[in-house]
Amino acid sequence: MRKRNPLIQILGTSLLVLVFLTESYGKISSAGLTVRNESSKRKLEVYISKYRPNLSSQERSELVSLMERASLNLRFPAGKKQERYDKLGFLVGLVHTESQFHKRAKSHKGALGLMQVMPATAKWLAKKEGIPFSSEKDLYDPETNLYLGVLYMNYLLERTDSVEAALLSYNAGLGGYKRFGGIPEYSRSVYRYYEDWKSMPVPTQSMISETVASLLSI
Repeated sequence: MRKRNPLIQILGTSLLVLVFLTESYGKISSAGLTVRNESSKRKLEVYISKYRPNLSSQERSELVSLMERASLNLRFPAGKKQERYDKLGFLVGLVHTESQFHKRAKSHKGALGLMQVMPATAKWLAKKEGIPFSSEKDLYDPETNLYLGVLYMNYLLERTDSVEAALLSYNAGLGGYKRFGGIPEYSRSVYRYYEDWKSMPVPTQSMISETVASLLSI
């Protein structure tokens, strides 16, 4: 039986611990932003599969990555009196309410995609932010839709006095909210799904990568 070099074992174990900590507690993206850890990814995959069981694993994985990245761009009001929100959970509640995670969803008013963005709003936002936008068909692209939807939510958060008001404005339009106050059931739906997300237990399935698995053989 071949004896293992103690030094190699120590180095291998140390590297294994380092990789495990990196994967468990998050990685730093090229933009320097801390992204969600693997357990949150798995949690979102399970959540989406519960409501969209027909999605392939690849489609589900891509949607999870896009939603994680988009959630990092949410900007909630700062201040001691403001409630702290789980950004990913908030986006989950919003997308679930708007489209039930259907990227080709279309409302009777013409709102499109995951976050049900109106083409006119998308065109205005794209021009305002200098974002390429050729036609309303672009809103069926999940990445474009999520990016523009989050931009619009941030715009409303800046122009209303609460997250509740911003949500109602997202549904009714800023002008509609100012005229009649919006539809309370809409924000209740977002918060209900948000709480469902927060209360959902983290899946126990192992998320050890091939890199970690290979180290176990050292």
